[in-house]
Amino acid sequence: MVKKGFTFIELIIAIVVIGIALMSVPLLLSQSSRSDEFSINQEAILAATTKMGDILTYPWNDTNSSGVLHVFDVTKGDSELNRTATDKNRRIGHFKEKYRRKFYDQITEANSTLGHDKDNDFNDIDDFNGQSTLVTGGGSGDYLMDLNLSVSVFYIRNDDVNYSQHPLNLGELNISSHTPTTNIKMVEVNVSDNHTGDRITTLKAFSCNIGSYQLLYRTFPWKNLKNILLLLWWRWFLS
Repeated sequence: MVKKGFTFIELIIAIVVIGIALMSVPLLLSQSSRSDEFSINQEAILAATTKMGDILTYPWNDTNSSGVLHVFDVTKGDSELNRTATDKNRRIGHFKEKYRRKFYDQITEANSTLGHDKDNDFNDIDDFNGQSTLVTGGGSGDYLMDLNLSVSVFYIRNDDVNYSQHPLNLGELNISSHTPTTNIKMVEVNVSDNHTGDRITTLKAFSCNIGSYQLLYRTFPWKNLKNILLLLWWRWFLS
């Protein structure tokens, strides 16, 4: 009776195969970890982009009124952006026409204190300064983990640029935080792991003191519409 078993060569081959398989396990785990890290980073960027897009829809400064957004006066802005000597309501480059960008009739300073007002309403960009928002993940949520979004809004230290230069070199700007008001606000959205506190990503954007213009539109008096309807009815009646 012949007994069947493994030969020494077969045993060596089996050990080599098992060794190769075990060697690939750390690589698979590393690849899985990198994939999870990439997904978390993408989710953090998406959350920050969504938050930033929401903030930038608000006015640069609280206008306390509806309609056209005017340009505000600042204390430490570039002198090229101040009111001109010939036209106190406009800066260099403004068109002297109705419903165009301009300053208020009276000196109106931008808010020097940035943060949420006491009225509990969000009226401008700096109302979001210091705000912290929790984005929950897991379960039925859209994110893998809990993310904390913290917002900082501040005036940059220096908006003094040679605006006659072509092209404009924005590298001259000093984007560090500054207390006196300038013409540029920096908005930062920091995203961190809510459990560990580790920062994942930071998104930055500028918002400038440029005001807005009013779109022109044509009104259509009711009496004109009435006459057109009568004319159409009369043509239909004659036909």
